[in-house]
Amino acid sequence: MHEEDDVEVRTILARITSYYGFVPRIYQELQRNPEAFKAFFYKNEQLATDRALPGLTKELIAIGAAAALGSEYCLDTHVEGAKRLGAREDQIFLAILLGASVAETTALSRSLRAWQG
Repeated sequence: MHEEDDVEVRTILARITSYYGFVPRIYQELQRNPEAFKAFFYKNEQLATDRALPGLTKELIAIGAAAALGSEYCLDTHVEGAKRLGAREDQIFLAILLGASVAETTALSRSLRAWQG
């Protein structure tokens, strides 16, 4: 790793920590490849800072997606983010239920199409 990459990675890690209070597992793993790490971070930072949706709404969407995908690490990360932004327990619960419902519906529709041939 080049020195400038190392400085940039450390700066990004500090920014991530200031947002979540910790470094989520995905970023811990991506550090093995600094270019992929930076690309992933900057893409997500752009989405997170876009003002088309409020931050809490984005966190609730991410909770639903994490629930749909069954990603415990992502779910934990986004639940913490949502709580930090003032989410109520009923909002978090509904986001999880909606995500699980999407996953269930997707599995059902794929299975029915496969079965019907």
